[in-house]
Amino acid sequence: MDITGWEYYNHAAIPTTAPHISPDTKPIADGTIWKMEGTPLLARWTTEFDCGYETNWWFVIREAPFIPEQISKKEMKSICQALKKCYVKKIDFADYSEEIYECYCSAFSKYENADNMLPKDRFMEISKSEPDNVEYWGGFDVESNKLIGYITAWVYEVYAETRIAKFNPDFSKKRVSDALYYTVLNYYLNDCSKKYISSGSRNINHKTNTQEYKIRRFGYRKAYCKLHIEYNPKVRIIMKIAYFFKDVLKKFDNITLIHQINSLLKMEELLKNN
Repeated sequence: MDITGWEYYNHAAIPTTAPHISPDTKPIADGTIWKMEGTPLLARWTTEFDCGYETNWWFVIREAPFIPEQISKKEMKSICQALKKCYVKKIDFADYSEEIYECYCSAFSKYENADNMLPKDRFMEISKSEPDNVEYWGGFDVESNKLIGYITAWVYEVYAETRIAKFNPDFSKKRVSDALYYTVLNYYLNDCSKKYISSGSRNINHKTNTQEYKIRRFGYRKAYCKLHIEYNPKVRIIMKIAYFFKDVLKKFDNITLIHQINSLLKMEELLKNN
């Protein structure tokens, strides 16, 4: 069942509205949100975007204009080196599906405690059904012309959101992430005159330094907001019980199912302490 304004992502129902727009929560109030395809364990949404004070939840954004001259000489040197070793272009998923999935798998092989890697058939199914506003950017090794990194951008009237970014760790010295992010920022903020680019919300599923990297190198910042969570009635009681044992469950975080539960409990803890 499709729910207008909402989508299923990583065990949760999340809004399709822009971060700066509060979503319609009627589907949560009337319970229809739990009938959407995928059967979400919870609904997660935010309000008070860019509230101006620090909270436990945020989006990482980069506002227009993107002025390369404002990047430090040290960081710009790294970017220029990347642009010499890699080239970036917009690509069609259909033309590069195999290379994209290979890059996806390579990136996941280095993640710690990641539990949401998709098998190939599911990955292809989801990617081929993406809406028309999804654009793919590929980063290629100059020497071999091999796809060694890619970014997906969901493009809207006012802003763009980079949802997926995967880089082949075997080519880390090429710094393809620098080349891709630099090109994408310049394109959407300057060429397309978008108000801002969102890099998504706080990540709790696996350890990553990506957000700090974007803040340091490209001038992103944290736009703080208020987090809201409503659990599916089928798991609400289970989550309340599990919360009392959260410290014990952390000791078994290497088990996929326990890691998934711990991710939910981490959000609940953030919510309680917000």
